[in-house]
Amino acid sequence: MVAVAASGGESVGSVGSSEYRAGLALAEAVIPGSSKIPPADEATYRRALDVVREFHPTAEKAFLVAVRALDAAAVAFTGKPFHALGTARQGELIARWQSDPVLKTPLAVVSLIFRFVHFDRPEVYGTLGGKLNVVRNLEEPRWLAQVHSADAYPDDDVECEVVVVGTGAGGGVVGKELAERGYAVVYVEEGEHHRRDRFDGGAVEAHKRFYRGAFTVGNAPMPIFMGRLLGGSTAINGGTSWRTPSWELERWCEELGTDDFSPSAMRPYFERVESFLQIAPSPRDVIGPIADFIARGCDALGWTHGAIARNAPGCDGKGFCDFGCRTDARKGTNLSYVPAALGRGAMCLTGARVERVLLEGGRAVGVEVVTKTGRVLRVRGRAVVLSGGALPTPLLLLKQGIGNASGQVGRNLSLHPSTGFAAIAREAIHGPAHVPQGYACDQFLRDGILMMAAQPDYNVSGVIFPYAGQRLMEAIDSIEHVASFGLLIRDARPGGRVWREVGGLPVVTYSLEAEDVQRMHQAVVMASEFALAAGARRVHPFVVGRGPLDGERDLRAFRKERFGPSDFVWTAYHPLGTCRIGRDPATSVVDLDHAVHGVPGLFIVDGSTVRGPIGVNPQVTIMATATRAAERIAARVG
Repeated sequence: MVAVAASGGESVGSVGSSEYRAGLALAEAVIPGSSKIPPADEATYRRALDVVREFHPTAEKAFLVAVRALDAAAVAFTGKPFHALGTARQGELIARWQSDPVLKTPLAVVSLIFRFVHFDRPEVYGTLGGKLNVVRNLEEPRWLAQVHSADAYPDDDVECEVVVVGTGAGGGVVGKELAERGYAVVYVEEGEHHRRDRFDGGAVEAHKRFYRGAFTVGNAPMPIFMGRLLGGSTAINGGTSWRTPSWELERWCEELGTDDFSPSAMRPYFERVESFLQIAPSPRDVIGPIADFIARGCDALGWTHGAIARNAPGCDGKGFCDFGCRTDARKGTNLSYVPAALGRGAMCLTGARVERVLLEGGRAVGVEVVTKTGRVLRVRGRAVVLSGGALPTPLLLLKQGIGNASGQVGRNLSLHPSTGFAAIAREAIHGPAHVPQGYACDQFLRDGILMMAAQPDYNVSGVIFPYAGQRLMEAIDSIEHVASFGLLIRDARPGGRVWREVGGLPVVTYSLEAEDVQRMHQAVVMASEFALAAGARRVHPFVVGRGPLDGERDLRAFRKERFGPSDFVWTAYHPLGTCRIGRDPATSVVDLDHAVHGVPGLFIVDGSTVRGPIGVNPQVTIMATATRAAERIAARVG
């Protein structure tokens, strides 16, 4: 390895000269530019290196291995490495490799990084019509005085009655419900408190600031996206607010041997959540033309459809929700439950990572946290509620070796495997100007398939298409006519597992079943059917190496194709089930009151206790079960 001087004379650190030339050539070929879009250049490649390096040292190594492999692969086709070829020949290889059984995967990985950083560059984002949000003169509500950076907090020991670890859909709700009952609550949040002046719409910075990431190890590696900030994932999601389907609640009751989770028993908790968050469908003009597109296609096929209920009263649809709400319209727990709790005297420590649960005589009496600077604080209480989420919570228990007499901690993981889909409509859709996730086809919900609008901002548009080269440019040039969707399936089996952290990243194993692949193939076919029925000129299934479909003839051929797990572009946002609730301590982690078997004073209230998969976005499910859990915890704490 040698330090390389770029054309401007600046060092690029330890990246080898051959790697630098190869990576730059690939970036330029993946994003050659068009009449509307600036091409990739050295700034794109440098930023890509920065992003993978900051994510994890092993990510940079893997990225550079893929770059070297692709550069060398060109020798077999042309006799020369990729970087030594002319632009036209490079473009031909990129087009060919997208369907090559061996090279399509490393190309897809490298291409994804380049697209992620390039379209988020301000000059590219602006060319497409995007504009970063700048907010000044924020209001200062009184509850802010109850939010403290753990690093700056004056005491090393904090006393309360209930310690709540996490501020998302589980922790945010249970803390507020207990504070309203008169308990002294302290929230402990690993992330920071970000307000809407930080939600400027930048994609790269949003992932650095607001997200924690993980990847599955299995037959189809899949990224898992989770929030790491005050409000958790509720602060950076689309606001989609589905109740748990009745048949899933009935399944829980059958498996648990109880009526506690029946639709009638859970109704008051759903209603309490929906009332507090003012959950309702967005108006049609805020959802935008994609609603008419979906409705037209579904009506032609006789399928059910409708506006999605959201916790966003007053939303104007002018921002990309997944990078934080720019107007504070979407009522994540950061703007609803947590402030309500703080208004009742609760306190929140941010930037505080819980390292262990404090135990005395086998009973949970608090937590020990470490700040970013390495300072150690102890927060003591009569009860501890773990609400970090379906990956962090089991990792904490496994690290400390508690609560796992059943051997079930970290097991039974479901993810709701998802992919994207896009159609090129004849009419303008103007997706970035409207609610990202506002309308859905729920015809096949009971079959485990949910098809929802998923409209990206301009700086995400390059990421949604799994393409490179001229095929990518052609798709992006039609961005104003793109009707974009998320296709979610219910896992065939909750068979994933969270093991431990290695180098700061969770080790998560998860393999898709043949039924999962078949179900997603079916979902893509059905999405294509209603899009073509709506008048789409072209549809784009997000299948690695598969080009667009230009009508019924192409769709008929696509129906007959056979795909493997690694052929789809998978993502996951809904990890569930890793600290299973149940009556029997031999087969579950918590009892029906969310108390950890064998550890008095310790409770778990988050997605890890949800007996997934449930087939819909789970935030309201977690909130409703947290509302119920607060009643049970209050009765136990006394």
